[in-house]
Amino acid sequence: MQDPALIEFVLFCKSKLGYKHRAIIKISDDHEQAKQYKSMGAFFPDGNEIWILRGKRVRADWYRSLAHELVHHMQRDRGDQLDGETGSDCENEANGQAGAILREWGADHPEIFE
Repeated sequence: MQDPALIEFVLFCKSKLGYKHRAIIKISDDHEQAKQYKSMGAFFPDGNEIWILRGKRVRADWYRSLAHELVHHMQRDRGDQLDGETGSDCENEANGQAGAILREWGADHPEIFE
């Protein structure tokens, strides 16, 4: 993860979410892997690892996925039971917080929508 803009975004997420432990973030362009996971992002709590599909997506889209998975990282960090089912409290919190983070970040960084 050597992209300065990405590092700045991850630090922003950390300041908003307050997690203590560092996540291992892997950014991928492998659409086949997304098909395998049936997702654009994933959090693997056992390895403290986040996988995000960048691919052909605009930066705002994959940043939102990253923020979503960082919320799951924060949930695990605070001891929550992770439940990835659609509509679960865990998923609803991740969706809501990721959206709020992206709105705030995007207001100051409109280039992510290009």
